[in-house]
Amino acid sequence: MIRRTGLRRLAAEWWLVALLSSALALFLVHDRTTQRLDTLLYDLLLQLDGSDPDPRILIVAIDDHSTRETGAWPWPREVQAELVEKLADAGAAAIAYDVLLLNPKAGDAALGRAMAGPARVFVPLLMRAPGTNGTPFDVIPPVSEVRDGATAIGHVNLLLDSDGKVRRARLVAGDERGRWPHLMVLTQRAADPAADLPEEGEGPLLIPFAGSAGHFPTIGASSVLRGQVPAELLRDRLVLVGATAEGLGDRYATGGGNPGGILPGIEVQAHLLDGLLSDRMIAESGFWPRAAFALVPLWILLIALRVMQPSALVALIAGLVVLLLAAAAAVLLGFRLWLTPMPGLAALAVVYPLWGWRRLAAANRYMIEELERFRAEPDLLAPAGPLPSAPDPVSRQMALLNDAIGQSRNLRRFVTESLRQLPDGVFIADRSGAIVLANAEAEALAEELRLAADERTLPALYARFQPIPLAEGRLEPEGSDLPPWPAPLEPGRYRARSAGGRSFEIRVAPRRSAQGELLGWVVRTTDITTLWEAQRQREDMLEFLSHDMRSPQTSILALLTDADGKRIDPQIAGRIESHARRTIALAEGFVQLARAESLPYEAEPVNVADMLVDALDQLWPRIAAKDLKAELAGEDATLFVAGERSLLTRAVVNLIDNAVYHSPPGARLRCSIEVIEEQGVPMATCTIADEGPGIAPDHLAALFERFRQAPGKGRGNGVGLGLAQVHTVAVRHGGWVRCESRVGGGSTFVLGLPLLSEPTEDPAQDGASASSQ
Repeated sequence: MIRRTGLRRLAAEWWLVALLSSALALFLVHDRTTQRLDTLLYDLLLQLDGSDPDPRILIVAIDDHSTRETGAWPWPREVQAELVEKLADAGAAAIAYDVLLLNPKAGDAALGRAMAGPARVFVPLLMRAPGTNGTPFDVIPPVSEVRDGATAIGHVNLLLDSDGKVRRARLVAGDERGRWPHLMVLTQRAADPAADLPEEGEGPLLIPFAGSAGHFPTIGASSVLRGQVPAELLRDRLVLVGATAEGLGDRYATGGGNPGGILPGIEVQAHLLDGLLSDRMIAESGFWPRAAFALVPLWILLIALRVMQPSALVALIAGLVVLLLAAAAAVLLGFRLWLTPMPGLAALAVVYPLWGWRRLAAANRYMIEELERFRAEPDLLAPAGPLPSAPDPVSRQMALLNDAIGQSRNLRRFVTESLRQLPDGVFIADRSGAIVLANAEAEALAEELRLAADERTLPALYARFQPIPLAEGRLEPEGSDLPPWPAPLEPGRYRARSAGGRSFEIRVAPRRSAQGELLGWVVRTTDITTLWEAQRQREDMLEFLSHDMRSPQTSILALLTDADGKRIDPQIAGRIESHARRTIALAEGFVQLARAESLPYEAEPVNVADMLVDALDQLWPRIAAKDLKAELAGEDATLFVAGERSLLTRAVVNLIDNAVYHSPPGARLRCSIEVIEEQGVPMATCTIADEGPGIAPDHLAALFERFRQAPGKGRGNGVGLGLAQVHTVAVRHGGWVRCESRVGGGSTFVLGLPLLSEPTEDPAQDGASASSQ
């Protein structure tokens, strides 16, 4: 028992550690507390993913050389129009013009016409956050001439991580006012019209940076304007036009394959376009995949904590760390999916010391509690004094252990005194059956049985009793069989009678140690003489009523029906038959009432409608003999109550029999079922109404008592037990029975029982009626 208690406590601590570490892992996954460490690992892993740029990508840079030759930025719109025209004339497949053209200026019409030329030109709009009027951002499109001339408009927004570096971009952005694809998505579609457009609501993707600045081929915009670039260099290229000059355009710190590098915005866009064209964009997994990635190795370690030795756990933890990092790298480089490993690694780092702490705390607490529990056991008789103050748990354990040695002596004294106070005789025996301890009642019984000192054994004690046959009666309400008289050392419950005529119930139970080892036996003797005799008298009376009293009356009725019986004067024969049937009814009433009062039962669902129909079937010959018109309503309802079917059916039979007995020939007998509410409890009711002489109000109160009948014509031939049985059954089933009557107006009996379930049909509706003609 002690070991099981300790194991349960250790299991509880294990579950606590498991739940806390799992909650920590889920929190780290959700809160992204470890995002900086995850991004650092991501940048290191992405350096292994280098690749050559797509040869179709070409950057036309507005660089420092171009601004010196062409003039300070911004250039006139006519110059920008010339640049677009030269690129289009050279046969560029698409032009992503990454320049914001938001304010109207001279030359907008020329620029618009240039963008409407043969090449597909894509221009950006500005999405500025936060927006005005409570919107998350404002959308500012380019000037109308550019907007009308361009092939399509997209956004160029990039997302900054918590460390200020660019690693992500949202391919579609917007709200209910509109959705705009990224400028590089439009450019990709120009190169590959069959490429799928990103879906609305799709999360941002990680950009696979493949190198530092200068990774993509770049030419100056001034060289294009002067015609120094061969057309073959521009033909069928995806041209990205943007500013790279110092002080112009945007610059970003980037991660990934260019950790710590600073790139112009147009080069970041080129890396994004390269990832789209090569299908190497990296998706970041959702919450549940990341949670599973953190929890699986954690729970492997948690299970190992219960089954593995500490020396093997260190190797397992190292293997799990390597496996977690290798799996993150393999999924990133092979499946282009980023599963953040740091929450799992953090959980692994926490769970081992947490488990060690809680394990030691559980063991320490268990020892203290067991010692304190042992110390507290004899408090009923001799409360222990206060312990000396202990500055730490170890000192407290030592004080408790020292105190437990002294209390063990008090415990034996406590057990001995407690046994002596018990009203029943209790014998304590060892494994061999020798009696080692007995209380005062047991000593008195041993003296009465003349059990000598050298005979103080259980076999000698058993020899002083005679077993009581089961046929003599039962004390158990359920009537369960008891085992035969025991072998010398066999546990169980038995009945026996002493030589002095006293009846006892003897219970034998094993006495075991905390580890389950058999130490001996405990024998308790309870004097049941009075209860036994009362039970026997009751059973003898029922036996007399059910057999000895009924058999002669049955024989009398049989004699009256044979040939010799017909020689008796008919009037005298009728009176004899009436008295004989009354005697049989009296005996039957006693038996049925006794069953109603004491019959043990296990409640089962009983359909009230079926019960009523069964009762009518049993009494149908009597109903037909009196030509009564039986009307039945609600028999199709399904109303279940909990009870014993035979007792309930007998109660309904008694109610209907009472109504048949007191109804004049040809009268109506109304039987119905319905549901009512009584004090908030739904009750299934069975109503039996007759057209008999009725009962005066002053006799209704005692109607359900034994041998009580209302005076009046036709109400003197019963024995007065049928309605008492109905009342007893109703009360045992948590219900009631009531009578409403008036002299000359018939009587209505209502039996109410707690409803188990709602009826499937309306029980108040009229059912089919049956009548006897």
